[in-house]
This record gives sequence, structure tokens and C-alpha cells, in this order.
Amino acid sequence: MDRSTSHNVGKRLPRSFFARETVTVAQDLLGKVLCFDSEDGFCSGVIIETEAYTQEDPACHAYLGKQTVRNAAMFSDPAVWYSYFIYGMYHCLNCVTESSGRGCAVLLRGVIPLEGLEIFKKNRSKSSAKQWANGPAKLMMAMGIPSTVNQQDMCDVSSRLWIEDRGFFPESIRETSRIGISKGTELMWRFVCEFND
Repeated sequence: MDRSTSHNVGKRLPRSFFARETVTVAQDLLGKVLCFDSEDGFCSGVIIETEAYTQEDPACHAYLGKQTVRNAAMFSDPAVWYSYFIYGMYHCLNCVTESSGRGCAVLLRGVIPLEGLEIFKKNRSKSSAKQWANGPAKLMMAMGIPSTVNQQDMCDVSSRLWIEDRGFFPESIRETSRIGISKGTELMWRFVCEFND
């Protein structure tokens, strides 16, 4: 994987990419590039781990279509960001999928730092490079993504947080049970990919 690419060289994913079946979107996000034009500068990372959640899934925040203040973003249009607070101290980042009114999203669980490595290092200075963004809360901290992205539309031209296609294709994809849940554990909706350096 070439880490010498320059800012915003790829094509932003259109809304139609996210307006599909959630599990398919979760798989197809592997190898795409998460980009953030932060106040500290531009940074990006290749998405290497995702999890799918739909409102029919008992592990989903929107199970049975129940809408709350917390999960309201999940019922928005596809390509809207859904960020939520966990363990009283961390935030996680999700892409809303399928169609407006359905509570579905893909959790971004990890990225390989691509650009703005100094930003990753500054924000995760106590961790090794391999540990900078290998978790859902870690990637938000490493890239400096604020929780205020919740309910923002990544397809808006003014959006500072988006996902690009730069033509990276995983060498392999592994399907496993999702992490940190007690229900819906039989669903193999966690997807992890690997790249050859």
C-alpha cells in the first residue's frame, strides 16, 4: 500500500454507495479511505475493520426500529455520520446505511494511518504506531474527529469528514462475530481485511 499519496486524491463515495444493504456496505468499505480535514491539518486512514448493524439485529441501537435521542442519526439519510458515547469516556464512528427511516449503520472499527501521520502520533503519543487507530474509539482519537460530526452529512461539499475510493483492494477479508455484544453473536457481521505491504 502506497502511503505517499497526497491530500484528497481519490473520489468521494456518493450517497448511493451507502444506500445499499448494510452488510454489503460494511464489506465494501474495507480498503476505502477515511479522510478528515482537521484544524491540525489533513489526515487519512485506510479502513481495515467494520461491523454491520441493522434494526432487525438485537445488538443494534435501533433494534425493532425504536428511535431515541441517542440513535436519531441512524434514521437519517444514508451517508450521514452517527457518533455515540460509550463507557463514559469514548466515542465511536458509524456510517448510516440503507434508507431514511431505517435504523442501520456500519461501525468503523479500525484504520491504517495513511496521511497526516504526525497528527496520529500527536493524538496517540503513548501508543505504538500499530496501536494508533486499531479500534473504534482509537481511530476517532487518533484522527482528532470530534463527536459533533454526529448527524452531519458526509456528502455535503462543506463536510470536513468523508470517505474516498483510492483503488485499494484487500488481499483477504475475514468474517467473524462482532465484538463487545451479548446479543446477535451468531451473526458474522464483523469484517477484517489485510493488505500486502
